[in-house]
Amino acid sequence: MKKLVLIGICLAMMGCTKEEPVIIEDKNKEEIIVEEVEKVDDLSELNQMISDYIQTSELDPSMVSYAIQDLQTGKITGSANMDENFTAGSVYKLPLCMLWYDRIDQGLVSASQPLYYSESCNEPGGQIEKDFQIGSYIPLSTVLAYTLIYSDNAGGHILFESIGGWTEYKKQAANYSSHPQNEEFFSLSNYLNAQYMCDVMKRIYDNQELYKDVIEYLRIASPDDYLNHTIQVDMVQKVGWCENFVNSCGLSLNGHPYSLCVFTAYNNYGLTVMGDINQICYNYFNQ
Repeated sequence: MKKLVLIGICLAMMGCTKEEPVIIEDKNKEEIIVEEVEKVDDLSELNQMISDYIQTSELDPSMVSYAIQDLQTGKITGSANMDENFTAGSVYKLPLCMLWYDRIDQGLVSASQPLYYSESCNEPGGQIEKDFQIGSYIPLSTVLAYTLIYSDNAGGHILFESIGGWTEYKKQAANYSSHPQNEEFFSLSNYLNAQYMCDVMKRIYDNQELYKDVIEYLRIASPDDYLNHTIQVDMVQKVGWCENFVNSCGLSLNGHPYSLCVFTAYNNYGLTVMGDINQICYNYFNQ
């Protein structure tokens, strides 16, 4: 029997997870041993590629915030301001809905529980206003579906009022991240940051059975734009647009799994920015 000597080399090469094994034959032995060592990718090259894109596109780095996580290794990278709060728009509805799915899973409420659609929760122009009368009761499961698929503002309002109000919602939602949040995060203003939302997306990825409805509804909601603006891939994303702030946080579950959260202050051009950044990420993880 030959003996095998195992030697592996890990090279920090972009998009490479492991190197071909190097085989060394020992003249005094009858066999050869081989070892393969997986590369630990810190995503620094990916981050540099995005930084180069921001620079060559002559973008103001303070107006773009992003966070990326390799969902296989858990490694995270992002912009220097990924922990700074931006106006979130409808992105806030994702962790809000997740809190209700947690409650259903824990047996604290049922999906059929009726929630009151009050005048104070109404916001004109949404799908809920079209389909339900103010003063009626709507099943929780229906409010969740409308809030995620149509990004219905009345639905979001009903959900956070029914959980104890905006401040209580933000206190509970903060637990989805291990990163401490500042006072601004908990204010009455609608602020979130890319780092926090990256943690939210990781929770969804790690609990796909619990959040299966979330994943399905978000696939329906925005399949062709935002993170998919430049490259058409299967991104499960929650988007938000408020004044000049255009944002999206998503999961890529086809190919190499990763999450990408982008907050921009570039109005309509923010769609191009986040689409281009996602194209860089997708190519990096799947080359």
